[in-house]
Amino acid sequence: MDKKLRIIFVGIPDMALVCLSNLLEKGFNIVGVVPPKKSHETYSYFKNFVLSKGLNLIEFDKSANDRKCIEKIKKLNADIGVVCSYNNLLSKEFLSTTKMGYINSHPSLLPYYRGAMPYFHVINNNEKVSGITLHFMDEKFDTGDIIYQEKFDVMPFETMGTIFNRTTYMISDGLIDVLEKLEKTGSINRISQDKNENYPQAPKIEGNFRVNWKNDVSKIDCLIRACNPFFNVYAYFRGVNVKIIKARPINAKHNIELGSIAEVDENKLLIAAKDGYISIEVLQIGTWGVFNPYDFYYTFSPKTGEFIL
Repeated sequence: MDKKLRIIFVGIPDMALVCLSNLLEKGFNIVGVVPPKKSHETYSYFKNFVLSKGLNLIEFDKSANDRKCIEKIKKLNADIGVVCSYNNLLSKEFLSTTKMGYINSHPSLLPYYRGAMPYFHVINNNEKVSGITLHFMDEKFDTGDIIYQEKFDVMPFETMGTIFNRTTYMISDGLIDVLEKLEKTGSINRISQDKNENYPQAPKIEGNFRVNWKNDVSKIDCLIRACNPFFNVYAYFRGVNVKIIKARPINAKHNIELGSIAEVDENKLLIAAKDGYISIEVLQIGTWGVFNPYDFYYTFSPKTGEFIL
């Protein structure tokens, strides 16, 4: 049976695809979908998905805050809005286009890690616990009243990719829980956020990272996992760019020059760092391709003492 709530959905793939699909599967009444702007790389395939489901697509040219977009949404007389992975600040006028406002989906335990990239910063800062938050939106990023949170342990092998996937599906299920309760009770419990900014933040990441072998192996490991698979940690080997895709830290005392190959054979590639070694398991060498230690060893015949800087 179709749900009664009239819902506006706002989002950018891939989180938006997962969450919108789940809402439709559960029979929620999506009366309008606001995609990213037309110049966004995901616009076309998200638009095609929305239209394939027979949904009302509310497009705009420059901003969802544009007058024409806001007027289209107002005419739909929606009860509530849902926002999944939207990186533009929505205006007070936009947020007033539904009766109850808009619920935002955030992949951290607010007020910790407000911002665009919690996936990266949670791993890079070696956090042991993270989670998801659903909250009502206000005129700032990630500061509105909290209505739902769920924690999880950050595992030693986590990458940005695994955190992204895990939190996306947790958010999708959380939205179902919140909206079903709203359907039954007509209300949502709200908890005011501490708007203090003295919490770890999650600003957008720009560019890639050159590895610094002067750092602790734990810190290097966190950076590599935090970048995988959306960003790169890189160095140079024989003047050619090297992307370190997968590695693991080994704590050990040594007197080997930092950034040099400490041990190498068909089974391992160990690079000396401040307090041990980084054992590289997958790397990309320029345009030659992606290598494990075996392929790297027999393709390039690396020598102990050579540098990957």
